[in-house]
Amino acid sequence: MDAVSERKVKVWFGGCYREQWSENYILSIIYENRRCVEAAPGEGGWLPAGGDEELCRQLLSPDCPELMREYFQAAATVYDAVRECLRAGLKRDRLAEFLHGESNPIAAPELMRLLMDDCGFPLIEAYRVTASCCLDLRAASVQPQELYRYQPRTAHVVSVLRQTAGSVPALSYDSRRAEFRSPGGALEGGSTLRLAFRRLGGTVKSAHLELWGDNMEHSCSMENDGDIYCVNLTLSEEPQALWYAFYIETDHSAQWLCPDATGYTGRICSSRESGFRLTVYKKGFETPAWFRKRVMYQIFPDRFAFSNDGTAEAGIEYHKRLGQTPELHASLDEPVRWQPRSWEKSYSPDDFYGGTLKGIEQKLPYLKELGIGVVYLNPIVEARSNHRYDTSDYSRPDPILGTMEDFEHLCAEGEKQGIRFILDGVYSHTGADSRYFNRCGNYGTDGACQGQDSEFYSWYDFRHFPDDYRCWWGFKDLPEVNEQNPKWQDDIVTGDRSIVKHWLRHGAAGWRLDVADELPDSILALIRDAAKSVKPDAPIIGEVWEDAVTKESYGSRRNYALGYSLDSVMNYPLRSAVLSFMHGWSDAYGLRDFLISQQMNYPKPLYYSLMNLLGSHDVDRLRTALAADRNLRELSREDQLKYEFSEGALSRALQQERLCAAIQFAIPGVPSIYYGDEQGMCGVCDPFNRLPFKEGERELHDWYAQLANMRNSADAFSTGHAQFMAATGDVLLILRWISDGHDVFGDAAENGAYLAVINRGAAEVHYRADCSAAGCGTVGGTAEPVNAKIIRIT
Repeated sequence: MDAVSERKVKVWFGGCYREQWSENYILSIIYENRRCVEAAPGEGGWLPAGGDEELCRQLLSPDCPELMREYFQAAATVYDAVRECLRAGLKRDRLAEFLHGESNPIAAPELMRLLMDDCGFPLIEAYRVTASCCLDLRAASVQPQELYRYQPRTAHVVSVLRQTAGSVPALSYDSRRAEFRSPGGALEGGSTLRLAFRRLGGTVKSAHLELWGDNMEHSCSMENDGDIYCVNLTLSEEPQALWYAFYIETDHSAQWLCPDATGYTGRICSSRESGFRLTVYKKGFETPAWFRKRVMYQIFPDRFAFSNDGTAEAGIEYHKRLGQTPELHASLDEPVRWQPRSWEKSYSPDDFYGGTLKGIEQKLPYLKELGIGVVYLNPIVEARSNHRYDTSDYSRPDPILGTMEDFEHLCAEGEKQGIRFILDGVYSHTGADSRYFNRCGNYGTDGACQGQDSEFYSWYDFRHFPDDYRCWWGFKDLPEVNEQNPKWQDDIVTGDRSIVKHWLRHGAAGWRLDVADELPDSILALIRDAAKSVKPDAPIIGEVWEDAVTKESYGSRRNYALGYSLDSVMNYPLRSAVLSFMHGWSDAYGLRDFLISQQMNYPKPLYYSLMNLLGSHDVDRLRTALAADRNLRELSREDQLKYEFSEGALSRALQQERLCAAIQFAIPGVPSIYYGDEQGMCGVCDPFNRLPFKEGERELHDWYAQLANMRNSADAFSTGHAQFMAATGDVLLILRWISDGHDVFGDAAENGAYLAVINRGAAEVHYRADCSAAGCGTVGGTAEPVNAKIIRIT
């Protein structure tokens, strides 16, 4: 195979060949007296563009034999596909990315010849790769003796291929395609499902579907209709994560059809190595329609907006009167405190910059202009620390932030501008310095540490009163609660005056649940029921760091993503996948496969409500994560503070952040901006990722605003269909569309089709995207280096 120019290849005709064996019994094919034609892409296929003049004239003549023309087209197509596969850095067994479903009858023998002769594939491996790429595996219409005059080696391979296909199984399965799995994606309990695979070669005596989950295993035989083997089954009503594979018996052995690395296409295995995923979720599961149409903004309340009206100062004095040691920075330019003070053994995060609820209200026009429709506030309740995950009093805002009246007014003014507020519920633990535990005795009420007569004593588990108690990850300042305790459940969740209901009645729109993994599924369900009893459209978001469907914790698989409790989860896996793509640790094909996996395996109501974040208070700032060439979290806080990025690294990160945001806003789910990321703020991790908000990169801000405006004005981006593609290893394509006046939920929606083109590479790329699913045929264009653009195509 020879590349002549950017898209030209050489096609060889005639001549002869001989087999040559090395001392190590490796076969080489020696060609002689061949004639060459250069092929270039043209309208309707490949055209001769140089080389042997006589052959070029023949190929261009209306009288050119059909078999000669088919061979020329097949050889050029196969050569080009293998070359593009190599350029993309993919293994040749991923060739189907570039040559899927090729119908030219000569493509299969020509590809198999190329893989064996030029690429060194063993026969069986070449055969199975060929089977994954070509529809006509046996080249049924080709007469080898007629093909011999054009390419004798390929003519010989026709016979080899047919003989191999007669005895060696070759099977086709792709769970994305309706012919193999219908309906696709996650399914409601009780749904009917059809699964099928296609036999391309070899013999199949019998086939069985094997379906399994944590507490079940089921086998059923498959019926065959010619080369198609299929089974119809009705799924259990029980929501659960399932897996399946196909067990096939042949004349000579038993084999399995299991997923390859993509997770959705099949490969033949000698044992059941893994299974295709199948998610069954609760029948009737719905998520709030308003939420999935919004753009989210996350605010760390102490660091975002400042009213400068004495509220923060008064709140600091309140905490001091309690015997606590808060400090208020004299200016926003003062460095954040990260070291223990002289009397402390360890750093205490109780330095404040004085952000307030009134300050946030004053910034509502900024949020509106940015396109924000929902704000997630990190904890605002009274607490000792600036992060407020150590609750002192659930019932009211921290006085440093303001009053309940301030919060109610913020929610009311936000509603006028189309902005709602979601609060952070920290329910797995409280602060030790709180009215509930009261270890320090700073609160007037009798807390659990004051004795068993305290109304809150039963909230906690003491191993040895009062010093030894169960606490969150060993932090003595964060005693864990006993969520099964009736008193705690009544106070926090189920009672008419419970905290969950209390804040919703005062204006909150929903809840984000801290460390949802550490709350029992039964408690999460109670929280959902309590919240929905006050506000049926209140979204419940869980802090989950892994795949939410297959997540296991405390020895069991969690069901919170299957319709029992959570409407959404924080999509940290998306952040990891996007950063991996940007750093070059994976490519566009890998990112595409990740996006397809979430689309196929998450329940549709939850999938379209995912909190799609690229930054948060718990991870490096996006700009920092992109600029870093190492894991900065491994450094000490002192070394993190000293770490400096080159101008080149920061400039590159700025370009890449635009690409990341384009991906974030183009995919289904709710894009979430961590405050200041739209301004290019930097910072490694706590506390350096929680600095006071500062305006900086205006062009970056405008890019985020442009993306948000696009999403807010086009239904296709919030609730439209989605298809993910890769043009090359550097170029990701995202197709979004609505074409029949209804979105994926069946609701009325505006038609429109859009193509997002993201090129992380340093070279310009000409792409072609199959947009036929949106009724747009093939769309082509140019992807500029390190650039993202979103094009309306209908």
